Amino acid sequence: MKKINNHRILTCVAVLFYLISAVSCKKMDDYKKYIEDKPIVNYTGKVDSVKVFSGKNRVLITGLLVSDPKIKEARIYWDGRRDSLSIPITRTEGVDTLKANISNLEDRVYNFEIVTFDNEGNKSVRVYAFGRSYGDNYQMSLINRPISMNSLKAYDNTFSSTFGNVDRTFGIFATEVKYKNKAGQEKVARLNIDQSVLNFNDVKIGEAMSYRSLYLPDTLCLDTFYTAFSDFKPILTFYRNMGYPFAATNLSGRWGVLANWNSNATANGISGRGSYDQNSGIGVLAAEAGWGTPNISNGKIHQTSTLPQGKYRVQVEFRRNNVTNNVDATNNLIYFVVTNNGDLPNVADVLNANKLASYDLKWIHDDYRIVSFEFDNPTTQAVTIGVVVNLTSSSNQYFNVKGITIHQLN
Repeated sequence: MKKINNHRILTCVAVLFYLISAVSCKKMDDYKKYIEDKPIVNYTGKVDSVKVFSGKNRVLITGLLVSDPKIKEARIYWDGRRDSLSIPITRTEGVDTLKANISNLEDRVYNFEIVTFDNEGNKSVRVYAFGRSYGDNYQMSLINRPISMNSLKAYDNTFSSTFGNVDRTFGIFATEVKYKNKAGQEKVARLNIDQSVLNFNDVKIGEAMSYRSLYLPDTLCLDTFYTAFSDFKPILTFYRNMGYPFAATNLSGRWGVLANWNSNATANGISGRGSYDQNSGIGVLAAEAGWGTPNISNGKIHQTSTLPQGKYRVQVEFRRNNVTNNVDATNNLIYFVVTNNGDLPNVADVLNANKLASYDLKWIHDDYRIVSFEFDNPTTQAVTIGVVVNLTSSSNQYFNVKGITIHQLN
């Protein structure tokens, strides 16, 4: 058997250890030449609590500088670092706030990158934040909240309107109505989105009005967006207590006296009442004869208001019964009459009387129907409207009006 030479083995191990040590030292020397006189980089303090506030073609970026008093600059990058903004920073002993307003942005979402630096060029870790700038695309999607109905009361200069529903997801929060008061000064009234009815007074009659809606696209948006003002001509109401429902005074049971209207004793022949009836559950202008109540001969219910010169349309929603033969057709007559003399003619004189208009409210059936007619008012003057009634046949008869509207056409 061949003997192992221990001396030779020890020599080989020593040589191998020397070679490994030499290589390791060379790699260490190579590393040192890269870090020689260059300390390991220290990160500066980053921006905390970053928020991006949206706006009209802009954003506002805010954040807190809590630590590291050496911070001298913040840089904000966006669009893949193709655009940037540098903000000088002067640190105090406390917590400082970073604010950066970036303008001239397109209507879209942006990804922002925020890095802070000290005087030696050391930088912080990157902080990312998303934000949205709103512009033309968003503006074009906005619509006015619709007006369902409106009324401008010429007798007391009070305007009232009801607004419809609108999609709230785009950020609508209010609607404004612009008008002129009686002194000719321009005023604006505002309606919150959670409300549907707007009322205000001191409105100048004869002036156009306009309205617009206000939007905030998100809860962090800095700028309010507005639709364009849309003009509208308010619907003038010249007379009081026109129905839907009617109101009454001297009410007892189902019967009362129609409020704000003049009604004679014949029209109120049911113990001093009868021009108002609430038997159907809604207050109506009424005339009834029979069922134990007296006949009505030339019952008159009317009121007077000043109308500007112009053309007008009258609509009457009414129902009546019992015009079934020639006798009833003669004795049960009801006319809506418009005059300029402060009174209404008797039934027999209506057709030949001096008047602005009259309309024969003939029997239709027991369901409410709307009839309409027009008249010309040649000058601004006091105009009387109303009904004159004969219910004198032997049968039971009634006449109810649910509502009356009078609109100026020009």
